[in-house]
Amino acid sequence: MRILELGKFYPPERGGMETLLQIWAEGFHQRGHPVTCIVANRSARSETETHGNLSIHRLASLGSLFSTSLCPAYPAATRRYPADVIHAHFPNPLADVAVLRAPPHIPVVVHWHSDIVRQKALMGLYQPIQSALLRRADRIVVATPQHLEFSAWLAPFKHKVEVIPFGLDLGRYQPTPELLAQAARLRAESKAGCVFLNIGRLVGYKGQRYAVEALKHVPDAELWLVGTGPLEEELRTIAANVGVADRVRFWGNVSDHQLPALLHACDVFLFPSVTPNEAFGLVLVEAMACAKPLLACHLRSGVTYVCRSGDNGVLVQPADVPALSEGMGSLAASRTMRDELGNRGRLRARLEFSHDVMLDRHLNLFKTLMGSNRESRPSSA
Repeated sequence: MRILELGKFYPPERGGMETLLQIWAEGFHQRGHPVTCIVANRSARSETETHGNLSIHRLASLGSLFSTSLCPAYPAATRRYPADVIHAHFPNPLADVAVLRAPPHIPVVVHWHSDIVRQKALMGLYQPIQSALLRRADRIVVATPQHLEFSAWLAPFKHKVEVIPFGLDLGRYQPTPELLAQAARLRAESKAGCVFLNIGRLVGYKGQRYAVEALKHVPDAELWLVGTGPLEEELRTIAANVGVADRVRFWGNVSDHQLPALLHACDVFLFPSVTPNEAFGLVLVEAMACAKPLLACHLRSGVTYVCRSGDNGVLVQPADVPALSEGMGSLAASRTMRDELGNRGRLRARLEFSHDVMLDRHLNLFKTLMGSNRESRPSSA
């Protein structure tokens, strides 16, 4: 089965969608299926990587407009590269146009990562393309039931929607002696009774400012921030103004090798994102794999599916410093509570959020659609 993946970027570009695209492309390839992956490059030249039957085409880009790469060759990809099934990742206007140009007999699975949030003002112009994409799709995959429930656009197409949760390679988070030793060295750098860890870009919707402010009301605790972004200096200023500068550590960007150790070193994984831009939160699954309790915000998104209050974490209202500080305080005060939530989270990660489960569910869907299309569109086979 030849699979054509249509994404935005591919690692070493970093991000949740990029991580997932690599898992799908490499996972399908390892299961014996030829995979062609189409993404944008960061430069005005095209580059191709080939690993057996996996080809990654980074198409030349002339820049970007409204967070969309300007890749002249992208829309023709579905005509240029043969496929038995197309797996397109939304939102990505380039992939949308490419899908609409695809041969009509090829089944299309649109992976709906989230509604368009930041460019809502452009929806008047873009909506006809989006609607055409949803009509063309044979199946629309969402990662949680909340993606369908809270979407402004999917309700008319709910008969096409299938829920397949995201999955990660959880093996890299297994507590080997080497990993635990590295985590112990990192944890020894803190003298606080409880370490809260956040991993993410330092930008507004990630909500780190509320965590910094809430820390003032949680004594004997530290906040570790992993990542960089335009708000770093502002966050440092806030920490100084509320008197917690000595309890907030800015790690900057760290290597993928060090991230599992940091997750094992912390006591609680803190996820204070405040808008539905945070549609799932893959890093929540990473923390669950390390048996860490979660503290997140109650958003109209899939975050509430991953973090279940009282099961594997605690949910509080977004952008609410008193509520966040109360949640932090309760977790900091009870090792028993942290252990119970963390252990339940680790078990759920294995059962529901592993990459093997995700890949198998997708391949079964692809095979079903291919069979259905052969029966319903024999003249195009």
